[in-house]
Amino acid sequence: MSANGVTFLFEAANFLLLAAVLGWIFFRPIRDALERRRSELESEQRAATDARSEAERALHDARARSTALNDSLEELRERVQREAETEREQLVAAARAQAQRERETLKEEFVSLRRAQARSLTSDAAFAAREIVVRLLEKMEGPDLDHALLAAACRELAKLRCAGSLAPVVVESNRPLDDAALAALAEAAGVAPADAAHRVDPDLVAGVRILTARGLVDASVAGLAAQAERVLVSQLDRENSSHG
Repeated sequence: MSANGVTFLFEAANFLLLAAVLGWIFFRPIRDALERRRSELESEQRAATDARSEAERALHDARARSTALNDSLEELRERVQREAETEREQLVAAARAQAQRERETLKEEFVSLRRAQARSLTSDAAFAAREIVVRLLEKMEGPDLDHALLAAACRELAKLRCAGSLAPVVVESNRPLDDAALAALAEAAGVAPADAAHRVDPDLVAGVRILTARGLVDASVAGLAAQAERVLVSQLDRENSSHG
């Protein structure tokens, strides 16, 4: 090998050795710095990734809470609406019930008023009928009327005596009766004439009224008028009830 070749090889070896030394001295800190920077970037990237993941989890939680809140609000809205609807229905039902009660009250008051008016008219009509009967029988007053009323009283006493003894017996008339009339009444009642008490009541107008242990036998003008009044009142009450 020539001297030039040896020199070239020697210089090349020196250059490589110098480059290695320089690389070891200068490039290693740079590589370490780059390595550290790469590690830092990786750490920052991992931190950023973790932060992003945490943010995504927080966002997901927030969306879940928002959805739950919306569901709760919707449920609350529906419940409030149902309660409002129920309250409205209750108020409407209460108003209808109150209106029905008021209608029933007005109806009852109207019926009561009609009945009161009907009773008043009935009473007036019955009183008028009684007065007509009294006046008519007063005009007919005489032996025939007294005899007819006395005979009617005897018949009623005979029927009543079938139930048992009629004693004690009290005979009432508008004027004193003769012995024959008292005897006829006592015989019909099944008692002795002395056991039949007698008293005068001018309000009877005519006829007789006999009080017995089995009941009352009223064959007087006042009694007939009262009976006519009762019959008329009963008839008018039935008619008013059927029309009410």
